[in-house]
Amino acid sequence: WRPLPGSLREMCVALITSGAIREGNQRPFPQLGDASYRMVSSDPTLTDLHVDHRTRFGIQARKDPEVAFPRLALRALAEQGIIGRVAPFHFSIYGGIREYKEIEETLAPELASQLRQEGVDLAVFLPF
Repeated sequence: WRPLPGSLREMCVALITSGAIREGNQRPFPQLGDASYRMVSSDPTLTDLHVDHRTRFGIQARKDPEVAFPRLALRALAEQGIIGRVAPFHFSIYGGIREYKEIEETLAPELASQLRQEGVDLAVFLPF
């Protein structure tokens, strides 16, 4: 956690969801033991999204991924000038994984690197 480095109106913002949401052409998330991530287009017109998180909480998200991955709402914030811009990609992981060492040593550093590469100033984590 860090204080914001500046005004939201100047920031590039990305979403990180733990809802195991992926594009249709991407490899599915296995149900257990997967500490990988998927880069998902921030373009809200891309509707070929799949929710691999198989809990009762995922029922609504499987009907409408915006419930757990609000790309349209983030785009609206950018259009209103509340945030500077939306990152070209958002990120998705499988929530509830217990591979803590792998998360700390591999997943988190890889996500941080990708966020830096995309020029992201602020990542909003959406626990699922």
